[in-house]
Amino acid sequence: MAGNGGSTMFSALAYDPLIYLSGEGELVPDLATDWRYLDDTNTVFELKLREGVTFSDGSPLTAKAAAASMKYFLKAGGGLVGKVGAVESVRATGPMTVRVTYAEPQSDAASTMTQYYGIGNIIGPAGLAAPQSLLTSSSGTGQYVYDGKASVAGNTYVYRRNPHYFRPEAQHFRSVVIHVIGNANAVLSAARTGQVQYASSGNANTADAAKRAGLTVRTAPFYNWALNLVDREGKVAPPLADVRVRRAIALAFDRPTMAHGLAGAYATPSGQMLLPGTDGYDKSLGYGHDVRRAKKLLAEAGYPHGFRLTVLTQSLIDPNTNYSQAVAAALEDIGIDVRLQVQTTGIGQFTADALSKKYAVTLFPNVGTTTAEVASQVMTGAFNPFGSSDPKLKALLRQAASETDAGARTELYRKASARFEELTWFVPVFATKNISYAAENLENIRSSVVNPNPVPTGPRADLSWRLR
Repeated sequence: MAGNGGSTMFSALAYDPLIYLSGEGELVPDLATDWRYLDDTNTVFELKLREGVTFSDGSPLTAKAAAASMKYFLKAGGGLVGKVGAVESVRATGPMTVRVTYAEPQSDAASTMTQYYGIGNIIGPAGLAAPQSLLTSSSGTGQYVYDGKASVAGNTYVYRRNPHYFRPEAQHFRSVVIHVIGNANAVLSAARTGQVQYASSGNANTADAAKRAGLTVRTAPFYNWALNLVDREGKVAPPLADVRVRRAIALAFDRPTMAHGLAGAYATPSGQMLLPGTDGYDKSLGYGHDVRRAKKLLAEAGYPHGFRLTVLTQSLIDPNTNYSQAVAAALEDIGIDVRLQVQTTGIGQFTADALSKKYAVTLFPNVGTTTAEVASQVMTGAFNPFGSSDPKLKALLRQAASETDAGARTELYRKASARFEELTWFVPVFATKNISYAAENLENIRSSVVNPNPVPTGPRADLSWRLR
C-alpha cells in the first residue's frame, strides 16, 4: 500500500528490492543477481535470486517466497499496481528463479522491480501470513527493521539494524529515524541545527539559506507541472473539444519567465511531457509563447472574447497556490477567465475530485523517466477521468513496449511524445527540482533526473549513505 517518490524512504529501509536503482539511474543487482527476457516480445521476464539471503525473522529468501510477495502486491490494491504493467502471472520456476509473464509487452520490466514500484520490495512469509502486523512491524530482507513501538504515527518512524542482513558492510548506521516535518522553515532549522542529517523536503525559498548554513544542497528535476486538459470532448467545458482552443492554451505561457519567477534556479521551463535527460525527450519538441497566435486560434474556434474556465488545483505541493495563480494569470492574458478551485485537505481528496468528472482542467505534475512511464500515469486515473484514447498514440506505445532494441525504442518514445504534443491533452509549463539538504559529513548521496529521490540504503557499501 506504500507510495513512491520521497515516501519510498519508509519502505526502502526495511525492504530490499529485487533490483536496485542507484542515484545515477543504474540498475544494480540486489535480491536478484541476474534478469532477462525469455522471448523476443518482452512478455516473459525471469529473475535469478541471490543465495544466502534471509528475512528479518531469519527465514530464507526463496523463489516461492518472492513469488508469494509479488502476488500479494498485485492483489492488495495499492496505488502503484497500475505502474508495473499488465502482469498475467508470477511463479517460481526453480528454487531461486522467478518468472513474470505479462499479458502485454513490457519493455521496462526491470525498472518496475526497483525500490520505487512495490512489486519488487519482497515481504517475508511471516508478514504475508499476518498482513495487519505490517502496520506496526516489518518483514523484509532490508538493512533495517521497523520499530513500531518506538515510533509515533505521522511524526517519527524508527528503524533498527537488521542482524540478518546479507551484506553487513553496507549497514553504516545502528538506527535510522525518519521525522515528518511539514513546514519549510522548520525543515531548514532541523537540518541546520543537526537534529536531522538529511532533509528530503528542501524548498526553493530556503535553499540559499541552507547553503549559507554549510549544508550540502542537491537538486534534480522531478515534477513536470502541467495543465491537464482532461475534458477533451467538451462535456464540462465545450471549448476544450476544439484542438485549436487547446493549442491556444499551450501558447499562453512565457515558460522561462514563469519558471524563474516562481522558483529561480530551482525550476526550468518545460514544453513537453518528458524532461531533458530522460528516455524519449526530444529537444525539437515544445510549445512556444505567442499570445497573438493564441488569441487568433481562439477566435477561429468561435471564442474571440475567450470563455470562463474552472481549474482544479491543490495547496499541498503548491503551497499558497503560487504556481496555480501564475498559470491562471497567463490564461487571462489570452482572454480565458480562470476560477481556481483549490483543494486544501490533501492529495487523496484532490484525486477524488479530479475523478468526479466535474472539472475539465486540473493542475498537477507528472513524473517519469520514459514516455511509457509518463503515459502509464497520465492515461489513467485522475489524469484521464473521461477515459480519452488515441489509436495512434496507443499503437506507438505498444510498439515501443515490444521493441527489444534500445535505440529503436527511444525513437518510438520520441514519436509518442510528438503525438502527445499534437493532441495537446496536456500542457507542460515548468519543471521544479527536487531539493534536499544534507550535513557536510553525510556521504554517498547521489541523485539525477532518473532518480531524484535517493534512499539511504543500497546493496553495496558504496551505495549506502554513511557519516564521514
